[in-house]
Amino acid sequence: LIIHGDADKVAPPKDVQGLVDKLHTQKGITITQKTLPGANHFFANDAELLIHECADYLDRRLAGELADPRPKRLR
Repeated sequence: LIIHGDADKVAPPKDVQGLVDKLHTQKGITITQKTLPGANHFFANDAELLIHECADYLDRRLAGELADPRPKRLR
């Protein structure tokens, strides 16, 4: 899970998207990615939304609703 804000100046959204794309292409990893509107790098004033997104992800992951993000190993 990668959660970032669209107002992040430390890790700008285009850089985060580049990382997500690179991990998928090079390592076969599928990443759940969320962008929080107006949030900065430290999620100032957005902590509740961040906690909600994390809890929602964990609930769905533990319920088996999300695919395993790990790449399949070749034998």
